[in-house]
Amino acid sequence: MSIEDILQALDDQCRQECQDIFVRAEGEAKQILDKAQGEAEAIRQARLAKIKAEAQSETTSMLYSARLKSKNAVISAKEQVAEKALRAAEEGLQGLRSRQDYPAILEGLIKEGLTRISGKIVVHVDPADAAVADKVMQGLGLDYELRTDIQTAGGAIVSDAGGRVRIINTMEERLNRAREKLRMQVSGILFGEEVEAAVGGG
Repeated sequence: MSIEDILQALDDQCRQECQDIFVRAEGEAKQILDKAQGEAEAIRQARLAKIKAEAQSETTSMLYSARLKSKNAVISAKEQVAEKALRAAEEGLQGLRSRQDYPAILEGLIKEGLTRISGKIVVHVDPADAAVADKVMQGLGLDYELRTDIQTAGGAIVSDAGGRVRIINTMEERLNRAREKLRMQVSGILFGEEVEAAVGGG
């Protein structure tokens, strides 16, 4: 074999090896590119999902805040109406004794307290109600003691002789009970709406 043939063979071999290297490099480059594109897409999808989740969370938070403000406004309005009605009732108490039916009202309040008292009864009233209360108790024919030791716009406190059981049935106490009942009703409305919203899917 001549030198030219040897050189040609080496040249051909070199060309083939270069071609093989190039093909392998091209394949590896394609794999690297595909992998990089896949990773880039995964990153893009993750970021997109995060942005969507943050947007959804913010929307939900804003919606909840708006609903809560609206609900609080309604509750506040109802409480104001209730307080206004109770204030009007308190003002009306000032002239309660001048009403023609006040003796019947006082009698009803005393009798209500008597249902939970046994033995000798002590009836506590405002001095202004002494005569009416005494007449009521005489009419009932019970063993009682009348004490004018409280100040009230109307009503009475009924207790046993030892003071262990006291039924407070003054008009002020009745108003306080009404106030608490109204507050509980308003609270019930608030929680009732929350339960309904939760069941309905909001």
